[in-house]
Amino acid sequence: MFETAIAQLRFGMSMALGTRFHVPSIDRILAAMEETKREFGALGEDADEMLSGPVLDEATRTEVQLRRFRRQARRAVDETDYYARMFGDSGLNPDALEAADLASLPTTTKEALRTEPDAFVARSARPVLRATTTGTTGRPASVYFSEHELAATASLTALGFANHDQVEPEDLVVVSMSPRAQLVVSGISRACAKIGALAQVVGILEPEHTLALLTEPRHLDGRRGRVSVLATYPSHLGELVEHGLACGLGPEDFGLRQIMTGGEMLTAGLRRRCHELFGEHVRVGQVYGITELAPFGGNLCSQGHLHFEPSGGLVEVQAIGERRPADPGELGTVVATPLPPYRETSILLRYDSEDVVRRLERPPECELRALPATSHLRGKLSMGVRHDGGWTFPREVAEALEGLDHVPLPARHGFWQLEGGVAVEVCARRDSAAARRAIGEALEAAGVPVRRLTLTDDAAQLERPRPLRCDLKQYVFDGRPSLRRAPAAAEEAS
Repeated sequence: MFETAIAQLRFGMSMALGTRFHVPSIDRILAAMEETKREFGALGEDADEMLSGPVLDEATRTEVQLRRFRRQARRAVDETDYYARMFGDSGLNPDALEAADLASLPTTTKEALRTEPDAFVARSARPVLRATTTGTTGRPASVYFSEHELAATASLTALGFANHDQVEPEDLVVVSMSPRAQLVVSGISRACAKIGALAQVVGILEPEHTLALLTEPRHLDGRRGRVSVLATYPSHLGELVEHGLACGLGPEDFGLRQIMTGGEMLTAGLRRRCHELFGEHVRVGQVYGITELAPFGGNLCSQGHLHFEPSGGLVEVQAIGERRPADPGELGTVVATPLPPYRETSILLRYDSEDVVRRLERPPECELRALPATSHLRGKLSMGVRHDGGWTFPREVAEALEGLDHVPLPARHGFWQLEGGVAVEVCARRDSAAARRAIGEALEAAGVPVRRLTLTDDAAQLERPRPLRCDLKQYVFDGRPSLRRAPAAAEEAS
């Protein structure tokens, strides 16, 4: 049975690299995986490698991706208004592009996509969904998807969930994300349905409401007794940790085994404090994905690299402010091209995500070393501050703050340029000498050149707060929910 599942996985990947996904074939692979896991347990590392696509040496991978890029570029010129104009202006022939030509091809900017989203839609496509970004970093951008793309994305998401034991048929899954992120919410829900798990989409509620859902006992045959999987943003997870610990809740009050995060940066401090509330056994993971590039994205390895699946698209790191690839060890932005058969409706070539990473200085030696990799995300370029010592990005500041008990979660703060460094404002539990000393030392250790530090115990007093997705709240009308702790063993016995 195991050999059969692996053979089907190989077949599925070969189908995926063709002109179009065959969704029923992907679903048969998923069914075979679930049957194998029921009989033999987890599929193991071999299956993980199959799902990660064929392992190619760098030269072969470059040539394969370049051929696919040319094919997508030709379709973009023939079928979209935007790229017909762009290639006409550049004088480049999409059928003759070489690897060295890519850097001379203009990047597609977020502003261009915001301004005329229809100009990127292939005329032969049949869009059924116009998905938008959440708009936390600026005016929302829109991307179109066909029903086939949505179905294929759900099937591939389900494959990933099943292979990594993130979602199982017995799971109760709460999706606590903004409904404005319709693409990811729909993808998770449809993937859960394919696996047989029960999903509940609740949006971003006040933390006490979400905690009530997570602690509520459930009584469904064949399901776990409480919500076992949570999908949310790191900032809302921070709210849950802060409120839950303040209410005296602990691991015994929950049934979570998996927390999946995305859309923002998950810090080491948040992860540590998350385990205090939910338990050390809970797996807390993060993926990189944005609506504009979906379903192409990245996964973190055990060493903190961000790895990109080459069958899904071509990823580049472009030097900040320059039209050239970043050098090893240099900061740059993620520039990516979702490649066919992953994208057929909104075509984007060399899309500048504005997400800052550092190009690795040497090839990685981690468990995902066969896949292209960068450093972990540093934050949006527009949120970075340039100063005499280089750059400060949200990652450094958030990592420093969320590791401190002096700072409530999520860390609400702002920072901006001052002569010789940055000014930092932080919402702390209290403005005390101990808090100032601890926060200042943590920022200094993170390499943040603080020239002025302002503390407040009221987030509303922050001058330039960073936007957080937990503030995209949905409100309810039935009052505050009742948070009930699980009875202790002695109480149950009595």
